[in-house]
Amino acid sequence: MIRIYCILILILLPKVGFSESSEYSLFRDYVQYSSSVDAYSKMCVKNFQPELVEAELFELINLLNEKVGLSSSEIEQLKEKYTRINTSTLSQLTRLGLDKKKRSCKNYLKVFERFDEKRNEKLDEITELIEK
Repeated sequence: MIRIYCILILILLPKVGFSESSEYSLFRDYVQYSSSVDAYSKMCVKNFQPELVEAELFELINLLNEKVGLSSSEIEQLKEKYTRINTSTLSQLTRLGLDKKKRSCKNYLKVFERFDEKRNEKLDEITELIEK
């Protein structure tokens, strides 16, 4: 019986453990950080244009993808992830009162600056991958 469990684990491990490509995970992380930063900007930056920023993000992803080759379903997953994280972050910021107390935005600036740094690191990793 234990042998059967071990065999099942060994058979299923590659499918479960390695189901997404390293390229996709880089883009996924980049989209996650971008989405959070964009949500903060939408809430706290005057004259921020979220639709334009999202369109430019996915134009960049499509341009970079010409060298990487993500599938169209992976691109759709990235768009869905962007929307989910953006909505969730906006909801959290609203619960914190940032929609009514814009002066409170500065209290959370450091957190989103770190997200922006991480986003830039992921973009650097993506460009390194493309240059190989």
